[in-house]
Amino acid sequence: MELLIFLPLLLALIVPVSGIKIRNLIVISFVVLLSLFSISTFLDDRLYSLTLSHDIHTFLCVADIVLLVYFLAQGIKYRSKLVYALAFVQLILYLGIIYLAPSMHGIDLLSDELSRVMYLVINVVGGAIIIYALEYIEAENFSRLKKNSFIALLLFFLGVMNAIVSTNNIEIFFLLFELTTLCSYLLIRYRGDDIAVKNSLKALWMNQVGGVAILLALVFSISTYNTVYFSELLKVVDDSFLIPIIFLVIAAYVKGAAFPFQNWLLGAMVAPTPVSAILHSATMVKIAPFIVLKLSTAFSPSLSVMVSIFASFVFVGASIMALNRDFFKEILGLSTIALLSLMMALASLPSEEARYTAILLLVFHAISKALLFLQAGILEKVYHLKYISDIDNLVDHAPRTVFFIIIGFASLTLPPFGAFIGKFLGIEAITQAISQNPLYIFTLLGLIVGSVFLVILYFKIITKLLTKEPFKNILKEKLAFKYKLGSNILFISLFIGIFLVSALNVVEVLIPVILIFISPFLLKYFSFKSAPRVKEYNCGEKGDFEVGVYNYALSSNVIQKMMYISIFMIVLHLAIGGGILK
Repeated sequence: MELLIFLPLLLALIVPVSGIKIRNLIVISFVVLLSLFSISTFLDDRLYSLTLSHDIHTFLCVADIVLLVYFLAQGIKYRSKLVYALAFVQLILYLGIIYLAPSMHGIDLLSDELSRVMYLVINVVGGAIIIYALEYIEAENFSRLKKNSFIALLLFFLGVMNAIVSTNNIEIFFLLFELTTLCSYLLIRYRGDDIAVKNSLKALWMNQVGGVAILLALVFSISTYNTVYFSELLKVVDDSFLIPIIFLVIAAYVKGAAFPFQNWLLGAMVAPTPVSAILHSATMVKIAPFIVLKLSTAFSPSLSVMVSIFASFVFVGASIMALNRDFFKEILGLSTIALLSLMMALASLPSEEARYTAILLLVFHAISKALLFLQAGILEKVYHLKYISDIDNLVDHAPRTVFFIIIGFASLTLPPFGAFIGKFLGIEAITQAISQNPLYIFTLLGLIVGSVFLVILYFKIITKLLTKEPFKNILKEKLAFKYKLGSNILFISLFIGIFLVSALNVVEVLIPVILIFISPFLLKYFSFKSAPRVKEYNCGEKGDFEVGVYNYALSSNVIQKMMYISIFMIVLHLAIGGGILK
């Protein structure tokens, strides 16, 4: 556990001063090492715990205050009232917490079953993205120090994520939560242009809302239950007063970019693509389902229903919103928001089967979404394509990239991949929950309707990708080694996962796998060469061929109403689930 936390942090200090060859060698070696450590930890089912010394607690308190002062200074520097106002509120609350709980001691770091799953996601998936980033960042027009600092920041992000899924202390959790906010803030503004700065400030203040929610959870936890530890809070918390739990859930909504906080994640798309990949798959947003999974055993029946219905509502809403977008990364972003909400909906259900399903989705979504974002980066850097409307005929020029995009979408939708099995098992888990409370029918409807919209979205994009010009010469796709290595690691992980978690029999697994492998050859040779498309009044001459797509757009009024409904539902969490209204 300690190695997984400190190794990336140590590496982040070395990388900025390294030459390119030494940097690449060190980073790839350490990524392999981290992946092996995380696999070894995953296979070891022993429970690890650690209590930090008083001096380390003092150091972490000082670090927290310095970080909040930095946010305050950034708000003043860029004249962002929301940033400095929220930083000021956080400072006041944090100093109040130090006054309320100056010397509470207990288990600060705890590696349990959920942590071990998260280590795999963070280090294997995150590691593949960092290898890819070594190539990607070289195409940016920045100094060597700035390029190396980008890699160092990604490594630091991994270290912070390994720590946040290990901590049992809510005060330390707050510091790590804010460090992920800092990482995202610096990465989003990496290019330094006006839109990058504007979107980074938006991401900063929205995530600060999550920080305020954690501090309020701490205030109520200390004043009501006299603890700052997750494990103790979950033992003693009373169904009639779940306010600390609910504030932590609200922090999860912020990190997961659930409505009405979705704009920070969509704005983050201005960052270099490896940032989008790591935010959406291995870090940051995965804190959302992680928190709900960690806390859901303490949910009251009413809170469980409210979280699952709210998350289902976001799942459907984000899926519909994705249908009319043209920017490929934005489509992936809305798809992430939708699927994170589905994970939270399942994690909130009162059964172990539902929790297992949520974990399954979390793991496979991370791999699939990382694979898709890596291809988005290749489209951007190699083919200069960012929009779905521009990807006609891509299969002729980029068969490998198209193949990985198809695999990425198929792995989120079709058997035998884990995400499909997760949704399938999720329907079973929700059906069982309906027998306990009929209101879970809304969760089931949300899963079905949202899944339908996502399938329509994925097939719409795949249709555009597979459009072929019959008379054009097919060019051989040439990609850099590190682009291919990152994608191949994720591709292999998807297929290993099929056999590790599959609830299907051998035939049910093999048939779709065979179809997936032969589809590239069908695409290569089945190109309609003997059936040229000629318009009826074109005297036999060849004409341009273009495939249109159907876009369904929600009006701004409807989107605005969806945000109001979301805010109302979150307030209901506190009013009813928290025990304020009885």
